Amino acid sequence: MKKSTLLALVTVALGVVALGGVIYAADLAGDQILDKMIDHQDEIMGGSLIMTMKLENVYSDGTSGEFVFAALAKRSTDPSVPDMALMYYKEPEDVAGTIFLAVTPEEGDSRMWLYLPALGAVKELVAEEQEQSFAGSTFSYKDIGSQSSTQDDYDAELVGEEAVTVDGESYDCYVLTLTAKPDADVDYPTQKLWVSKDFWTSLKGESYDEDGRLAITMEVVRLGEFEGNVIPDEMFSKNVIDGNSTRIIFLERKRPEGELADSVFDPENIPSFDPSDYGI
Repeated sequence: MKKSTLLALVTVALGVVALGGVIYAADLAGDQILDKMIDHQDEIMGGSLIMTMKLENVYSDGTSGEFVFAALAKRSTDPSVPDMALMYYKEPEDVAGTIFLAVTPEEGDSRMWLYLPALGAVKELVAEEQEQSFAGSTFSYKDIGSQSSTQDDYDAELVGEEAVTVDGESYDCYVLTLTAKPDADVDYPTQKLWVSKDFWTSLKGESYDEDGRLAITMEVVRLGEFEGNVIPDEMFSKNVIDGNSTRIIFLERKRPEGELADSVFDPENIPSFDPSDYGI
């Protein structure tokens, strides 16, 4: 099942969960728990969505940086229609108006573009450029905009149970170890997820590099609610190796009055994008 990583910031990595209807997975294997978590989240996050978020970066040398974005995303139930996401830089002033666009088909690699208003040009990002840091964060452009197929790339094993505390509340979780399949093209061969028993969401994650070193950690800091669903309002990610960290804070989520037009995500239309048309 396709799923862009931008949407994963709202779903798998950030965990979108339905209130009520709790189903316990006592008799399920690791792969089944992962499937249920992702499938349930995909169902909730279909259609068009508009978000505003803030990234707070802190670097190992003591410096920091802050960015505010508005994001438009569209997901169709039709597998022939690609996932589409557009991120509009609102702050700081020196980069305001910059736009990052990603289009992810059902099969094949995502295509990504960057619009720099000072140059008035739209540039498609090649593979090497996709590996660069997005807005100085612990995420790359590839992390934000590429296709992420956790179910296809990893085998999941249920290795235990453990409580995870979020904002003073304790949540019982299943602990999954994800191991990359032999033919998977992934950055991290091994990952761990702590999946809430009640919410079918990952409240904590760890990624390990090829040498078995802990490389990236991700945790939910604060939960909120959107359309009757429990969702993360704040996340914290740290690159354990280089010491840099990123805090992700969701400021607003809303549905547009109608479905977002596909033309919004056409790279030729990026220079004429007007955020006021979407209340952002």
